[in-house]
Amino acid sequence: MLRDHLIGDLYEAALQRDGFLDVFQTVVEALGATGFHMFSWDPERNAPHLAAYTSDPHWDSVVALYDQYYGALDPRREVVAKAAIGEFQFCQDYLSETDVARSEFYQDFHIPTGFRYLTGARLSRIGSDDILLGLLRANDRPAYSDRERQGINGMAPHLQRAINLWMDARVLHRDAAVGSEMMAQLGVAVFALDGATKVVFANPSAETMLRATACLKLSHGRLSATVATENARLQAAIARAAKSRQGESLALRPAPGLQPEVFLGISRLPGCDTRMAFGHAEILVTVRRRGQVPRVRARQLQQAFGLTAAEAAVGEALIGGKTPDEYAAAAGVSVATVRTQLRAIFEKTGTRSQAEAVGAMLYLPSPMPEGQ
Repeated sequence: MLRDHLIGDLYEAALQRDGFLDVFQTVVEALGATGFHMFSWDPERNAPHLAAYTSDPHWDSVVALYDQYYGALDPRREVVAKAAIGEFQFCQDYLSETDVARSEFYQDFHIPTGFRYLTGARLSRIGSDDILLGLLRANDRPAYSDRERQGINGMAPHLQRAINLWMDARVLHRDAAVGSEMMAQLGVAVFALDGATKVVFANPSAETMLRATACLKLSHGRLSATVATENARLQAAIARAAKSRQGESLALRPAPGLQPEVFLGISRLPGCDTRMAFGHAEILVTVRRRGQVPRVRARQLQQAFGLTAAEAAVGEALIGGKTPDEYAAAAGVSVATVRTQLRAIFEKTGTRSQAEAVGAMLYLPSPMPEGQ
């Protein structure tokens, strides 16, 4: 059994803004493992999503391969997923050496990437998908001993509670940093991306949206559009937002020629505290699906925010997914004029960026019936 101070460190780190995964790695090593990999399984994509794992460059490439292909072949995953909550399953108990020798997963991926034995457990996450936690050993180490098995099983309740506490604390830190009211305005689905544009946070609505829409997916941990041309627009918008303080809004189509299905607001996260609240994220992406919110018309924006007719027309265009440049070209006005109107929208909506403004305008208190 781990010494009490390590268990205490684990719970204490779960409540901090940063450092939990490093402490978790220390605990994992004390339990006899080389590293860890935790994720939820997406049955629609038949692939993992929203993973956390040992912080090491080698693990980045290993997990990318697992996400892309080998996770669907993992013979241990189904065993762990069907076991009782919190009950660790040791692969040495249900996979023979013959099974391993005949397994594409082991022979082409797991052993060549440096691993052999694993123990895994299914952990409950109320209000969200269960978490699959794997503790892996390097391939030059033997199977888990009886003493190690006893220690891991004894730690199972602590690992379960600490992971849930960490996830809950992330939500509290996030809300404290950006304000719950602002979060509600920003949209239903929220993704946070780090400096390498990998998703480091997604709220439950974002997880649901990934399953429900044909427009968006996670590819190697990065938010991507399923259509190549749409993905090029999305990545370009993320890159622009990362380099500037100006937000971006984007509408994505499920296929060329179809109406946009999802509407995104992309902005750079301000301040160190805010970025830490999202796991050292740099970019915030908010998403809504067509039909989630009634279509907002220019007249409603005039009434709700006191915009002029010209400013309201710009606002309606941004909500519809057009960029300021696209609206200027369509309306036959200069980009400079549209930028001036956009600054007036910021002032009247009490926002600081295009993404925030679109979020505020999307969620009007009492939308007028269409046609009024």
